[in-house]
Amino acid sequence: MANERRSDEVGVLVKALDLLDLMATDAPCSVAHLCQVTGVTKPAAYRILKTLDQRGYVVRDEVRREYSLGPALLGLSRAARNSTDLVRICRPAMQALHDEFGETVNLGVVTHGQVVYLDAIESVQRLRTTVHIALRDKVHTTALGKAVLAALPPPVVREQLAEADWTASTPNTVLSAEALLAELDRYRAQGYAIDNEENEVGSRCVAAPILDGAGRPVAAISVSAPTPRMSDEMLALVGTRLVDTCKRLGNALG
Repeated sequence: MANERRSDEVGVLVKALDLLDLMATDAPCSVAHLCQVTGVTKPAAYRILKTLDQRGYVVRDEVRREYSLGPALLGLSRAARNSTDLVRICRPAMQALHDEFGETVNLGVVTHGQVVYLDAIESVQRLRTTVHIALRDKVHTTALGKAVLAALPPPVVREQLAEADWTASTPNTVLSAEALLAELDRYRAQGYAIDNEENEVGSRCVAAPILDGAGRPVAAISVSAPTPRMSDEMLALVGTRLVDTCKRLGNALG
Protein backbone atom coordinates (compact mmCIF):
# COMPACT_ATOMS: atom_id res chain seq x y z
CA MET A 1 0.00 0.00 0.00
CA ALA A 2 2.85 2.38 0.87
CA ASN A 3 4.52 1.67 -2.46
CA GLU A 4 1.26 2.43 -4.30
CA ARG A 5 0.94 5.74 -2.43
CA ARG A 6 4.49 6.74 -3.32
CA SER A 7 3.82 5.81 -6.96
CA ASP A 8 0.70 7.99 -6.98
CA GLU A 9 2.64 10.89 -5.49
CA VAL A 10 5.32 10.59 -8.17
CA GLY A 11 2.60 10.43 -10.82
CA VAL A 12 1.06 13.69 -9.60
CA LEU A 13 4.49 15.32 -9.67
CA VAL A 14 5.05 14.21 -13.26
CA LYS A 15 1.66 15.60 -14.26
CA ALA A 16 2.42 18.92 -12.56
CA LEU A 17 5.75 19.16 -14.37
CA ASP A 18 4.06 18.35 -17.69
CA LEU A 19 1.63 21.24 -17.14
CA LEU A 20 4.45 23.62 -16.23
CA ASP A 21 6.53 22.55 -19.23
CA LEU A 22 3.64 23.26 -21.57
CA MET A 23 2.98 26.66 -20.04
CA ALA A 24 6.67 27.49 -20.47
CA THR A 25 6.30 27.24 -24.25
CA ASP A 26 2.60 27.86 -24.94
CA ALA A 27 1.14 30.17 -22.28
CA PRO A 28 -1.45 31.37 -21.58
CA CYS A 29 -3.26 28.04 -21.62
CA SER A 30 -6.82 27.01 -20.91
CA VAL A 31 -7.43 23.90 -18.85
CA ALA A 32 -8.87 22.21 -21.93
CA HIS A 33 -5.71 22.90 -23.91
CA LEU A 34 -3.45 21.76 -21.07
CA CYS A 35 -5.37 18.50 -20.76
CA GLN A 36 -5.51 17.88 -24.50
CA VAL A 37 -1.75 18.26 -24.97
CA THR A 38 -0.51 16.60 -21.76
CA GLY A 39 -3.14 13.90 -21.35
CA VAL A 40 -3.83 14.97 -17.76
CA THR A 41 -7.50 14.58 -16.84
CA LYS A 42 -9.49 17.71 -16.05
CA PRO A 43 -10.14 16.81 -12.38
CA ALA A 44 -6.42 16.18 -11.84
CA ALA A 45 -5.45 19.33 -13.74
CA TYR A 46 -7.78 21.49 -11.66
CA ARG A 47 -6.38 20.08 -8.40
CA ILE A 48 -2.78 20.57 -9.53
CA LEU A 49 -3.36 24.07 -10.88
CA LYS A 50 -5.13 25.13 -7.71
CA THR A 51 -2.13 24.08 -5.63
CA LEU A 52 0.35 25.70 -8.01
CA ASP A 53 -1.72 28.89 -8.01
CA GLN A 54 -1.76 28.98 -4.20
CA ARG A 55 2.05 28.64 -4.16
CA GLY A 56 2.58 31.26 -6.86
CA TYR A 57 3.94 28.88 -9.48
CA VAL A 58 1.11 29.70 -11.87
CA VAL A 59 -1.29 32.64 -12.20
CA ARG A 60 -4.87 32.49 -13.49
CA ASP A 61 -6.47 35.09 -15.69
CA GLU A 62 -9.90 35.28 -14.07
CA VAL A 63 -11.52 36.78 -17.18
CA ARG A 64 -10.13 34.44 -19.83
CA ARG A 65 -9.68 31.53 -17.39
CA GLU A 66 -6.22 30.79 -18.69
CA TYR A 67 -3.04 29.93 -16.84
CA SER A 68 0.52 31.24 -17.14
CA LEU A 69 3.71 30.68 -15.18
CA GLY A 70 3.79 32.57 -11.89
CA PRO A 71 6.33 34.72 -10.03
CA ALA A 72 7.47 31.91 -7.73
CA LEU A 73 9.17 30.29 -10.72
CA LEU A 74 11.03 33.52 -11.36
CA GLY A 75 12.34 33.27 -7.83
CA LEU A 76 13.52 29.71 -8.44
CA SER A 77 15.19 30.80 -11.68
CA ARG A 78 16.95 33.63 -9.89
CA ALA A 79 18.08 31.28 -7.13
CA ALA A 80 19.47 28.81 -9.66
CA ARG A 81 21.31 31.61 -11.47
CA ASN A 82 22.63 32.96 -8.18
CA SER A 83 23.89 29.50 -7.20
CA THR A 84 25.83 29.28 -10.46
CA ASP A 85 27.27 32.75 -9.96
CA LEU A 86 28.10 31.88 -6.36
CA VAL A 87 30.15 28.86 -7.41
CA ARG A 88 31.96 30.87 -10.07
CA ILE A 89 32.81 33.69 -7.68
CA CYS A 90 33.86 31.41 -4.83
CA ARG A 91 35.96 28.94 -6.86
CA PRO A 92 39.22 30.95 -6.90
CA ALA A 93 39.04 31.53 -3.15
CA MET A 94 38.29 27.86 -2.55
CA GLN A 95 41.23 26.89 -4.72
CA ALA A 96 43.50 29.22 -2.72
CA LEU A 97 42.39 27.57 0.53
CA HIS A 98 42.93 24.15 -1.01
CA ASP A 99 46.43 25.12 -2.15
CA GLU A 100 47.33 26.56 1.25
CA PHE A 101 46.08 23.77 3.50
CA GLY A 102 45.98 20.77 1.16
CA GLU A 103 42.59 19.66 2.50
CA THR A 104 39.08 19.33 1.10
CA VAL A 105 37.23 22.63 0.64
CA ASN A 106 33.42 22.72 0.40
CA LEU A 107 30.79 25.31 -0.53
CA GLY A 108 27.25 24.82 0.74
CA VAL A 109 23.91 26.45 1.42
CA VAL A 110 21.20 25.74 4.00
CA THR A 111 17.61 25.00 3.05
CA HIS A 112 14.77 23.34 4.95
CA GLY A 113 16.97 22.12 7.78
CA GLN A 114 19.60 20.63 5.49
CA VAL A 115 22.94 21.55 3.94
CA VAL A 116 23.25 21.23 0.17
CA TYR A 117 26.79 21.05 -1.23
CA LEU A 118 27.23 23.28 -4.29
CA ASP A 119 30.93 22.74 -4.94
CA ALA A 120 33.94 20.93 -3.52
CA ILE A 121 37.66 20.68 -4.16
CA GLU A 122 38.95 17.44 -2.73
CA SER A 123 42.27 16.94 -1.07
CA VAL A 124 44.78 15.00 -3.14
CA GLN A 125 46.05 13.17 -0.07
CA ARG A 126 45.31 9.47 0.16
CA LEU A 127 43.38 9.85 3.43
CA ARG A 128 40.83 12.63 2.87
CA THR A 129 37.22 13.64 3.36
CA THR A 130 34.92 13.58 0.35
CA VAL A 131 31.43 14.87 -0.51
CA HIS A 132 29.23 14.66 -3.59
CA ILE A 133 27.86 17.82 -5.20
CA ALA A 134 24.13 18.26 -4.51
CA LEU A 135 24.45 15.88 -1.54
CA ARG A 136 22.22 16.89 1.35
CA ASP A 137 23.55 16.72 4.89
CA LYS A 138 22.30 17.53 8.37
CA VAL A 139 22.35 21.20 9.28
CA HIS A 140 23.24 20.66 12.95
CA THR A 141 26.07 18.15 12.48
CA THR A 142 28.08 20.01 9.82
CA ALA A 143 30.32 23.02 10.21
CA LEU A 144 28.75 24.45 7.05
CA GLY A 145 25.28 24.21 8.51
CA LYS A 146 26.23 25.61 11.89
CA ALA A 147 28.16 28.51 10.33
CA VAL A 148 25.05 29.58 8.41
CA LEU A 149 22.76 29.07 11.40
CA ALA A 150 25.01 31.20 13.60
CA ALA A 151 24.54 34.11 11.19
CA LEU A 152 20.74 33.85 11.05
CA PRO A 153 18.22 35.57 13.35
CA PRO A 154 17.05 33.26 16.19
CA PRO A 155 13.48 32.83 14.83
CA VAL A 156 14.84 31.71 11.45
CA VAL A 157 17.27 29.35 13.18
CA ARG A 158 14.39 27.69 15.01
CA GLU A 159 12.47 27.33 11.74
CA GLN A 160 15.43 25.55 10.18
CA LEU A 161 15.91 23.32 13.21
CA ALA A 162 12.22 22.41 13.20
CA GLU A 163 12.78 20.76 9.81
CA ALA A 164 16.09 19.13 10.76
CA ASP A 165 16.71 15.40 11.07
CA TRP A 166 17.82 14.99 14.68
CA THR A 167 19.02 11.42 14.44
CA ALA A 168 22.60 10.95 15.63
CA SER A 169 25.30 10.61 12.99
CA THR A 170 28.07 9.89 15.52
CA PRO A 171 28.37 9.69 19.34
CA ASN A 172 29.39 13.39 19.24
CA THR A 173 26.23 14.61 17.50
CA VAL A 174 24.32 17.33 19.37
CA LEU A 175 20.78 16.07 19.82
CA SER A 176 18.85 19.06 21.17
CA ALA A 177 18.05 22.49 19.81
CA GLU A 178 18.93 24.17 23.10
CA ALA A 179 22.41 22.64 23.19
CA LEU A 180 22.99 23.65 19.59
CA LEU A 181 21.80 27.23 20.20
CA ALA A 182 24.39 27.53 22.97
CA GLU A 183 27.07 26.37 20.51
CA LEU A 184 25.88 28.89 17.92
CA ASP A 185 26.44 31.77 20.37
CA ARG A 186 30.11 30.79 20.59
CA TYR A 187 30.45 30.34 16.84
CA ARG A 188 28.80 33.71 16.22
CA ALA A 189 31.32 35.41 18.49
CA GLN A 190 34.39 33.79 16.93
CA GLY A 191 33.14 34.02 13.34
CA TYR A 192 33.48 30.35 12.41
CA ALA A 193 31.86 27.03 13.33
CA ILE A 194 33.34 23.60 14.03
CA ASP A 195 32.26 20.02 13.39
CA ASN A 196 34.22 17.92 15.88
CA GLU A 197 33.52 14.42 14.55
CA GLU A 198 29.80 15.17 14.83
CA ASN A 199 28.99 14.30 11.22
CA GLU A 200 31.54 11.56 10.61
CA VAL A 201 33.86 9.74 13.00
CA GLY A 202 37.48 10.52 12.18
CA SER A 203 36.78 13.83 10.45
CA ARG A 204 36.87 17.43 11.72
CA CYS A 205 35.70 20.48 9.83
CA VAL A 206 35.64 24.27 10.20
CA ALA A 207 33.45 26.70 8.27
CA ALA A 208 32.60 30.40 8.00
CA PRO A 209 29.54 32.08 6.47
CA ILE A 210 29.47 34.33 3.42
CA LEU A 211 27.28 37.35 4.22
CA ASP A 212 25.60 39.61 1.70
CA GLY A 213 25.41 43.39 1.95
CA ALA A 214 22.53 43.16 4.42
CA GLY A 215 24.45 40.76 6.67
CA ARG A 216 22.43 37.71 5.64
CA PRO A 217 24.25 34.38 5.10
CA VAL A 218 24.02 33.26 1.48
CA ALA A 219 26.36 30.27 1.84
CA ALA A 220 29.34 28.98 3.79
CA ILE A 221 32.78 27.58 2.98
CA SER A 222 34.40 24.82 4.97
CA VAL A 223 37.72 23.03 5.16
CA SER A 224 37.54 19.42 6.30
CA ALA A 225 40.23 16.87 7.07
CA PRO A 226 40.89 13.64 8.93
CA THR A 227 41.07 14.31 12.66
CA PRO A 228 44.81 13.58 13.02
CA ARG A 229 45.59 16.41 10.58
CA MET A 230 43.07 18.88 12.05
CA SER A 231 44.37 19.72 15.53
CA ASP A 232 42.81 22.45 17.67
CA GLU A 233 45.57 24.81 16.57
CA MET A 234 44.91 23.99 12.91
CA LEU A 235 41.17 24.48 13.38
CA ALA A 236 41.78 27.97 14.76
CA LEU A 237 44.22 28.85 11.97
CA VAL A 238 41.92 27.63 9.21
CA GLY A 239 38.92 29.26 10.89
CA THR A 240 40.64 32.64 10.97
CA ARG A 241 41.61 32.32 7.32
CA LEU A 242 38.05 31.32 6.40
CA VAL A 243 36.62 34.38 8.14
CA ASP A 244 38.87 36.66 6.09
CA THR A 245 38.16 34.78 2.87
CA CYS A 246 34.38 34.78 3.34
CA LYS A 247 34.38 38.46 4.24
CA ARG A 248 36.10 39.27 0.94
CA LEU A 249 33.65 37.07 -0.94
CA GLY A 250 30.72 38.77 0.75
CA ASN A 251 32.04 42.14 -0.37
CA ALA A 252 32.42 40.80 -3.92
CA LEU A 253 28.86 39.47 -3.95
CA GLY A 254 27.47 42.78 -2.67
